[in-house]
Amino acid sequence: MLHKLLMGCVFALLRVSPGQAQVPIQDNFDASQFQGTWYVVGVVSDDQGFLDSKDDLKMPMVLVTPLANGDLALKFGLSTPDGGCQKMTTTFTKGAVDGQFSNEAMAQTDIRVVSTDYKHFAVLYKETQKGGVRNVWLELYGGPPRPPTSHRAQASPLGALHARLVRTAVHIPASSNCMAGGTTVPVSPRDPHPVSVTLPSAHQRSLPSARAPELFPEGAQQMQQLAPQVGLNPSQGALLPKSDQCAGAF
Repeated sequence: MLHKLLMGCVFALLRVSPGQAQVPIQDNFDASQFQGTWYVVGVVSDDQGFLDSKDDLKMPMVLVTPLANGDLALKFGLSTPDGGCQKMTTTFTKGAVDGQFSNEAMAQTDIRVVSTDYKHFAVLYKETQKGGVRNVWLELYGGPPRPPTSHRAQASPLGALHARLVRTAVHIPASSNCMAGGTTVPVSPRDPHPVSVTLPSAHQRSLPSARAPELFPEGAQQMQQLAPQVGLNPSQGALLPKSDQCAGAF
């Protein structure tokens, strides 16, 4: 009897998705603070469709709205190759704990807000099951830009980490577009600074819930540390260039 019980435990452990046990969830996740507009500034995944198309992707916009039942309503603005904007809505269904969700419509069986400060960055883990194939995703959401750093700050460990992330990830050349009414200041992808800094117009500054895209060092560090734990490597990643194609989507 004991032998059968032990064997049952072993088989149960084998059925656990690889890497899932190592993926944390943000402590005391607060959906009310997570709401607003985010930008997906970086993605790492082993999904073949993503790997084949990542050189053509641009930075999606995501509007997050918490629902009374604990779910999250999301609106995506996706730039299309013809210069347009594809809008998509979906719902993250609340899981067993705060910060964990699923999305049956997109075959996302496990969605976790791994870490966020609710202002500057958020790291999301997603697991998909399509046609019997399991894929893992890490997404880095961006928040508002910080003031320019000094040369001394650029030599800090976080600055060096950001530089390494940019060197190892696949960098997509920045789009020449900028948000309507704003000014985009390009930054070299080899420099340990955000990929671009956008100076918002007066209209954009009046929207307190909006966040401007930035590769925030703390978020980049956490994403880099988590990637090997879930079976991913930097060569499967992309930093996404900003585009104004969906600037007025929401």
